[in-house]
Parts: sequence; structure tokens; C-alpha cells
Amino acid sequence: MVNKKYVVVNGRAYSGTTGLPMDDIRVDPAKLQLRKKPENQTAARSAAPSNIHASHTQKSITLNRRHVKQPAKVPLAARPQKVRAPISQNAAINKFAPESEKTLEQKNAQPDRPAETHPVAHRAKEHQASINTQLRRERQTPPVSIIERDKPAIAKPVEAATPAQRPATVKAVKTAKELKNDAIAEALAREVADTKKHRVKHRPNRFARITSIFSAGLAIMLLGGYLTYLSMPNISIKMAAVQSGINAKYPGYKPDGYALNGPIKFKSGEVSMKYAYADGSSEYTLTQQKSNWDSAAVKEYFTEKSKSPTTTMVDGLTIYSSGKNAVWVNGGILYQITGSANLSNEQIQKIATSL
Repeated sequence: MVNKKYVVVNGRAYSGTTGLPMDDIRVDPAKLQLRKKPENQTAARSAAPSNIHASHTQKSITLNRRHVKQPAKVPLAARPQKVRAPISQNAAINKFAPESEKTLEQKNAQPDRPAETHPVAHRAKEHQASINTQLRRERQTPPVSIIERDKPAIAKPVEAATPAQRPATVKAVKTAKELKNDAIAEALAREVADTKKHRVKHRPNRFARITSIFSAGLAIMLLGGYLTYLSMPNISIKMAAVQSGINAKYPGYKPDGYALNGPIKFKSGEVSMKYAYADGSSEYTLTQQKSNWDSAAVKEYFTEKSKSPTTTMVDGLTIYSSGKNAVWVNGGILYQITGSANLSNEQIQKIATSL
């Protein structure tokens, strides 16, 4: 049972708008009228799984032409045509109005514009004519007749004849091949002339060349001598190390004002280098001697020579110094500094670490 306000489902009323149950309405089951399905509807067929997606064809309902006549075809000319009433044109419209005879006479009476030469033609005359144009112009010149060519020329004095009075010589007509060859030859000659004009011959000056070679050789000699001078101590210490049989080294640090004085002296198992101050007031000698002592043995040896030595440790080296003397051991070589130079403790450390 369907009402505008509520719907009855299984004997219970529900709101037709919100769908919520309405318990305040009581439904009488005896008044309910159930809607019955028609008997011809086969529910079993529609519920069968095999007939869910089955398509049922219908019989054709096409019109039977045997009982219907085909409409007769009427030609277009025989059809009744509507007669259209003429449209009157407003007097204010003059765009499509026919021209009067007076207007046509006025148009025909206007004179035509005189012919004028286009300005492009003047510019075209200024350009140089091509080979084909020259050939065409020469072909258009009237040929000289045989009679005029064979007619004897009247002798005239050269002094009396002016350039304007002299007869013009007729040029011989050249073929296209000859003109092309002449143009190529002229272009090649112009190119050769330009090349000769811009070519500048620079003859090398022999004296300047010899001077430059001599200067370069002298510079190389001076540079080689300077490099040899710088590397001479290293070369000398290597030769001394080979001759003495120990791995002697040249120190990378020397105090300010001191320089190597004299050659490096060596003997079996010992190499010595003497450094002197610039004014000769002080000097010191660095001796490298092969030894198997350790730091304790070096301390005992140095304590016998000088009392209460100072011990300094730097970069894994133990340096013993006293006054103007210092001694340390490294890599099986005993290093000693002796002389009259008053070297500071920092300068002795730099000498030791540079070896």
C-alpha cells in the first residue's frame, strides 16, 4: 500500500520522505491490498541462469509492399509553382540602381592617364649588362652591307679629322664561348695583380737572425748554469754518499746569513759539511756518521763531553744540545753540529727535521 505520506513494508509504516520508521501509525493488516503479478509472466524463466543474458528476437514488422502502392513521381515542371510578388525598392537605395546614360558618358569622357616609365627601369639601366645581354645587343645591330664594306674609304688627313668626324669602327661579333674565355682571363689577371699588390716580401736580416740565435743560446746557457748551481749541493751530497757508503742527506734548512763554505768532505762512513756566516765571523760544521747507537747511548756519549745537556724531543727525534754543540741519532746515522756559531734551540730543531 502506497500513500503520499508513508509506505507500508511488512506491516510497518515508513516515511516516504526520510525513510525512517513511523511507529505512531498503526496499519490494519486486513485493509492491505497486495498487488498480484500477472499470470502470464513466467518468473521461472526469468530466474533461470541460462535465460539471464539470452536475447529474444522479434518478428519483422516491415510494411508489405504488395498491398501498398508506390507514390507516383511528378516532374518538377508539372508541379504548381508559387508566384512571388515583385519587391519594390526604396528610392533612398542607390547602390544597386542602374546607371543612367549621363553617368556613363561622364565616365567615358575622362581621358586616360599617359604612359609613364617605371622608376625601376632607370635603376636597371645603371647595372652592368651581362654577357647574354651584350650578345643580344650586338646581334640587334644592323649588319654592314657588302657594298658599303667593299666601298673604298676616302682618305682624309688625320690632323683635320676630329674624333666626332671619324667613322665609327664596327666591332666584330664574338661568340658566347669567346666572351666567356675573355671574362675568365680578365678575372684571373685581376686576381694575380691584386695578389702581387698585397704581397710584401720580407727579407730576413741576416745580422738580426744571428743576434736572436745568439741571445737565445746565451739565455739557455745562463738558465742551465743557474739550475746547475742550485742543484750542485744535492749532486755533491749524492756523490759523497756513494763514496762514503752512508745515506747522507743535504739539509733543507739553513739559518739566515749562513751558506755552504767549501766542498763537501767525506771519508769511509762519514760526511761533513761546513757552513759559514756572510762576514766570516762564525761557522758551524754538520757531520753525518754511520752508527748503531740509540738515544740512551748518544746521551751517555754527549754527557761525557758536555755537562748537563738539554734534551729536546721533536717529530720523534731526541736532540741533546749544550752551548754551541748538538747531537742526535736517526736511522742508524749519528748527526753532530759543532763550531763557533751561536745557534738557537729552534734553529737546531729546524736543521734536524729538514734532514
